[in-house]
Amino acid sequence: MRRQVTHRSLDGTRVRLTGSHDLGRPVTSVTRIAVAGRLHELSSGTRDDAHAWAEDIGVKRFEQEFRTQDGRLRIGRTSTRDPDTGLTDPVLAAVWEGRRHAVFTHVYHGRAADAVAFFATVRLAEHDDGVTATPTGRAYRPDPAEMVKEVPGLGLLEFTALTAQTRRRLPGWRGASVAGGELFRDEVEGQGPYFLLALKSLLVTVLPDEHRVRETPGNLAKLAVEAVRG
Repeated sequence: MRRQVTHRSLDGTRVRLTGSHDLGRPVTSVTRIAVAGRLHELSSGTRDDAHAWAEDIGVKRFEQEFRTQDGRLRIGRTSTRDPDTGLTDPVLAAVWEGRRHAVFTHVYHGRAADAVAFFATVRLAEHDDGVTATPTGRAYRPDPAEMVKEVPGLGLLEFTALTAQTRRRLPGWRGASVAGGELFRDEVEGQGPYFLLALKSLLVTVLPDEHRVRETPGNLAKLAVEAVRG
């Protein structure tokens, strides 16, 4: 049975996947926002993803809440400990929750006012297939956002817009011709092989399941990947 799903990254890139694969796994998008000389990493996913992230970093509860941009910004606190020195650093966790989706980040030694001020530098818009975060004022995005999704039988897929900047990730040799673009295989020493699928406006990195590397090109050919507008 053929399935279809569409996901939207934090920079607005939309990717449609069609195939007989299991496409029901969640997707996470990550982007970086530069403002006032600092880089902030933003992630997005479902509200459950955001709560799981907060729990993973040690947030016991959200202590403060603010209404903003058709959602609520929830603030929690935790700390990190350096295993070598034993020193701890306070960490503020900030989660913006929409109807279904959420955007989350952390700030070292931050206050609630810092989180509120940072979220004021991005315009958030929730859609059925994800959230976008558009920098405003002097804030800017130094590189395209990425989306990550696990597809059983293929492995971990990373999607980003194909730009002059991301094109530098491609090897210097010509890839195999596939529907809509080129497929490259490369290897990172000590980490194993991976594949790059370069389409007209998308770059897809495939980190295959270790025991299915040889099957990856054939399985990938059965998955239609396309950028969609809107």
